[in-house]
Amino acid sequence: MNIQAYITSGTLELYVHGLASPEEIKEVEELASKHPEIQQEIEAIEQTLEAYALSHTVPPPAGLKEKILQNAGSAPKPKAKTNASKSGAGPVASGPGDSNWAAAAIGLLSLALIGACVAAFLFFKQADNSRQKAAETKAQFEKAVRDCEEQLKQQQIIQDQFIAIRHWATKPVQMKGTQLSETSYAIVYWNEVKRNAYLDVVALPEAPSGKQYQLWAIVNGKPTDMGVFDLTAPNGGLLSVPFIENAQAYAVTLEPKGGSPSPTLDQMYVIGKVSGS
Repeated sequence: MNIQAYITSGTLELYVHGLASPEEIKEVEELASKHPEIQQEIEAIEQTLEAYALSHTVPPPAGLKEKILQNAGSAPKPKAKTNASKSGAGPVASGPGDSNWAAAAIGLLSLALIGACVAAFLFFKQADNSRQKAAETKAQFEKAVRDCEEQLKQQQIIQDQFIAIRHWATKPVQMKGTQLSETSYAIVYWNEVKRNAYLDVVALPEAPSGKQYQLWAIVNGKPTDMGVFDLTAPNGGLLSVPFIENAQAYAVTLEPKGGSPSPTLDQMYVIGKVSGS
């Protein structure tokens, strides 16, 4: 479970405010008992809520307490009304003459409490939105870093390939189109010192569905499989291919997807002889 994502989900704020469902309450309490960071976050939310409520408490009007006490002390004592001659009932106590100040005090305190709760709710809603934005910003930053690292990796691969084909021992083998496709063209760069080879697909028609191009090295008159390939290099550069020693020529044929154990000669698109062979 991603604890940090759970902390920023807003569930803990609902729990502290008493707005969580029974299922959420049970989940929060179970996770808090297992993960100290969740318990710490709950305590931090409670402390923040308390501090915020105290800083936004609305004080009662000046002199309200004295007026309430004065009114309560000067109020006449309850008088017993006797109406036994008419109703036979016992004495009935009458209430104080005026309770407006007490009602006003209760109303003001209630408004202050409601205001503090609303302010706290808005505060945590804003805090939750800020956390979500921070999480989104962090995710975007991490993606940008990954993209940058991938681009640097691709650039390094292309740079290594460029250095390889400029090596003094690298020899290009031009493979020109056959009668099947006279406009096709590809180059194999091979280096017997570094023992590496690269394929540059300059021009080949799009392979039909279920088909793939396959590279061959001709060694002592026999074809040697060098693998199938797609037209687009994964890094936008050359295709790294196996180094085959003592190759006299290279060729490309169109084969079923996945390749063939031997070349289909009537599907040969390009071929080129190694210089000096």
